[in-house]
Amino acid sequence: MKHRIELFLCVLIGLLLYGLNGCTQSVPVETSGERIVSLSPGITATIVDIGQGKNVVGRSAFCTAVDARIPVVGDLYSVDYERLLRLRPTKVFVQKTAGEIDSHLLKLAEEGDFSLHAWKCDRVGEIAAMHDELLQLLSVKGAPMRITLQETGIPLPETILIMTPGSDGKAGLCFGRQTYLDDLLDMMGGINAIKSSGWISLSIEDIARLSPSVIVVISDTQFALSKGILSLDIPIISFIHPDVLIPSSRITEVAIALQHKIRAQ
Repeated sequence: MKHRIELFLCVLIGLLLYGLNGCTQSVPVETSGERIVSLSPGITATIVDIGQGKNVVGRSAFCTAVDARIPVVGDLYSVDYERLLRLRPTKVFVQKTAGEIDSHLLKLAEEGDFSLHAWKCDRVGEIAAMHDELLQLLSVKGAPMRITLQETGIPLPETILIMTPGSDGKAGLCFGRQTYLDDLLDMMGGINAIKSSGWISLSIEDIARLSPSVIVVISDTQFALSKGILSLDIPIISFIHPDVLIPSSRITEVAIALQHKIRAQ
C-alpha cells in the first residue's frame, strides 16, 4: 500500500509540474510600455522592421515575423476574444479589407480595453502610410518609407502578367491594377497585362487570350509550375522572395529584387 501511495504522489507531482510548465508557456510576454496584438502578417512584419517586435504579445497564425511562441489570437475573420483580453493589449492592429472591421473589436475599443488601428495595405502608398503612422503611434524615430528604383536602361517586356503558382493544370491568382505589385510594375515603367483592378482568378484560356509578353510567377517558397502554364507559348519568369506575398515595409526589398529579376531575363 505504501508503495502505491508513493507512486501516486510521484505521478501527481509530475502532472502538477507539467501543468505549471504548460501555464508558463502560455503566459503573455511581459513588455515595458506597449502591448501590441497584430492580426495582420504585413503589419506585424513592419512592426518588427521598425524595432518594436519585442512589444508584440499576440498575433495571427500567419504572422511569422515574430517568435512562434507568441500566442495566436485570431485573424481577420475569427478572433479569440477571451485570449485577446487576457493578453491585456494596449493597441490592436488589423488590416482593412473589403468587409467591415470586426464589430466586437470595435466595441471593446470603444469600451477602453485597447486602442484599435486599421490600415488598408492593398497598394504601395497604403503600405507606406501604415509604416509611417506606426512610427508615430509607437513613438519610433525613423525615416518615412520610400521606394526608389534605379533606371537601368534595359527595356522591360511589353506587357507583364504577375500571378501565383497554379496547381492541377489551373492558373494561380493574378495581380490586377491597383495592387501593390501593379504599383511596382508602374514604378519600373512596365505595363500590367490585366486591365481590371484587384486580385483576379483567370483560366489558362483567359491567359492565352491576354497573350502577355511574359508571365512572372511569384511565391515565397520553391514551387513547381503547373502543366497549364507550361502549355502556353509564353516566356515564364519564376520569382521567389520570402516577403513577396506580404504587404509590409519589406516591399522595398521585393521591388529591387523583382526589378532585377525581370530585367535580367
